[in-house]
Amino acid sequence: MTRLIARLLISLVVVAAIGAGLLLLRNGQMDRGVQALKREDGTAALASLKPLAQLGDRTAQMLVGSIYAYGWGGVRKDDADAIYWFRRLGSAGPLVAEEGADPAAPYQLMVAKAYAAGADGVRADAGESLKWLKLAAEAGSKEAVAALSQSQH
Repeated sequence: MTRLIARLLISLVVVAAIGAGLLLLRNGQMDRGVQALKREDGTAALASLKPLAQLGDRTAQMLVGSIYAYGWGGVRKDDADAIYWFRRLGSAGPLVAEEGADPAAPYQLMVAKAYAAGADGVRADAGESLKWLKLAAEAGSKEAVAALSQSQH
């Protein structure tokens, strides 16, 4: 019985050590990505953040989607890649889609608002804002649909 308890305790210690190591690796990788963004090196940021995003890290998915949506760090804007990462983030992220809407819709609306206001490190750009507003509306955002109908009047 004591051997079983000893084995169980050793197993728990090993699992805790592995978990702590993985957390340190994740945090180091995330830090490298964020530091690269601060240096405006989007390529290095993506190299650090994409592996985490692929493993399901929500923060990394949000950052990777934003890098593509805004063209942060000199990365070519890519709406499809941005939407892909926002969709993967989905309702697990800080924004929740309305019932029946694409999980990427609230993030598309967020990008539209950033371009409208010149926020999140981008200059105000009415054309980009409208494009993302239309994407959000097509994805099922009622707020985006309402904003589009108001802008047409």
